[in-house]
Amino acid sequence: MDIPYRPNLSLEELCNAFRNFAASQLKLYYREDVIKQLFAGMAASKLIILEGISGTGKTSLAFALGKFFNFDSAIIPVQPSWKDRSELLGYYNEFTKKFNETEFLRALYTTTYRQDLDVIVLDEMNLARIEYYFAEFLSIMEMRDPNDWVIDLIPTTIANDPVNLKDGKLLIPQNVIFFGTANNDDSTFTISDKVYDRAISLFFDDKGRPFECPNQEAMNVPYSQIRKLYDDAINQFPISKDMSDKFEQLDNFVIKKFKLAFGNRILKQLDTFIPVYVACGGKEVDGYDFIFTNKVLKKFESLNIAFLKDELKELDAQLDKMYGKGNFKMAHSYIDNLIKNN
Repeated sequence: MDIPYRPNLSLEELCNAFRNFAASQLKLYYREDVIKQLFAGMAASKLIILEGISGTGKTSLAFALGKFFNFDSAIIPVQPSWKDRSELLGYYNEFTKKFNETEFLRALYTTTYRQDLDVIVLDEMNLARIEYYFAEFLSIMEMRDPNDWVIDLIPTTIANDPVNLKDGKLLIPQNVIFFGTANNDDSTFTISDKVYDRAISLFFDDKGRPFECPNQEAMNVPYSQIRKLYDDAINQFPISKDMSDKFEQLDNFVIKKFKLAFGNRILKQLDTFIPVYVACGGKEVDGYDFIFTNKVLKKFESLNIAFLKDELKELDAQLDKMYGKGNFKMAHSYIDNLIKNN
């Protein structure tokens, strides 16, 4: 069934509607900035990682998003034994001539019939090594042409193959978004830079505080309309030259002091994330703060911080000098924690 476009819908209205829906219908309370980061993140990457301590609403956020768009999120528990793609996608049994499918594959295939935004959640995704079982998807998401987002499932075509399986291959639809929840404790694997670089990660460190809001019902919105809102935002709110030049200066500072570079992948994500974040009602400088903290400062944890405290203090001062006091709050907080904990 076709889903009609909703007239006069903006990204800011969509963010507010989802936040109010989660609060009024599910008693889940999220800060405004988190919801803006979420929708901008979904524009910049097909993989959203929700991190933090247990009980802060990570899985609930992905669950609520499915409820809001009137199609329940598929929640797939990751097992510690997962080592390759067969755990995720299943495999063809040559002896029985049958394909052993998985819950993940069933959820993925279902999205090929739908027009809305569909959520698949890998719950506790770092119980196993993500770059092992999710490697094929990490590679596919690097391809510019969505027509190349194809996974091989079976070697030959069989008469009763599912309709949307072509020559043993399945095209990953653009309306699907993958979420992964991750706890940071001794029972999990460290998430590698390869994964972080391709994803957008949101960190949860406290439970949301209740707030008053109007009653908000679920919404049927075609993914094509959401995609158009993203494209319109990129055209309407391009990154300003001043902010782009400052970020390049910041890049040079980090290279000089810490021997770390941002990389083209981060700059590419910025071109999408920042305009969409602004269209969601956020400030351009706060979008840069989020990306710098989550994409660059997170890499500092692999450095020997004990010998870099003076350089970190210089970076802290440099952020104030470049962006003004009172901005880059996430980055300042992250740097303070790095210095205190090492």
